[in-house]
Amino acid sequence: MIRTRRVVLPAALFVAALAGCSSESEPTAASANGAAATPAITAAPVTTGPAPIADDATIHHLCNTIADLGNSLNFDSDANLAAGQRAELIVDPKFSLPGRGLVKAAGAASAAPGPDTNIDLAQAQLDFLDACGDKYGDGPW
Repeated sequence: MIRTRRVVLPAALFVAALAGCSSESEPTAASANGAAATPAITAAPVTTGPAPIADDATIHHLCNTIADLGNSLNFDSDANLAAGQRAELIVDPKFSLPGRGLVKAAGAASAAPGPDTNIDLAQAQLDFLDACGDKYGDGPW
């Protein structure tokens, strides 16, 4: 049901945008036999974001990735940002919300690295791993 809405809504918006592009007051080119030609409609390319994540195998992999970052005391803001951005794509809000927290903590750590931001990164990692443990039990996943 949710997947259907995600496909139908963008398609409906696209059709509505195309309908708004044509206007009855615009002149149309005449063909060789004198009949009005159909106006050409050009559409801007539709950009789509990364696909939402719903499969358990990908979520398990992400749980293990974030656990490895924490276990190795890896406070690399870029690695944590990448993991957090993937976590935000998970359809289950129990994962996506802590993923958003990891993105926020990684952004702060990138702007001002130090012990305080490392603590925030570690807490954001733990918040995500709590969701992993709640859904899948003890790791490794």
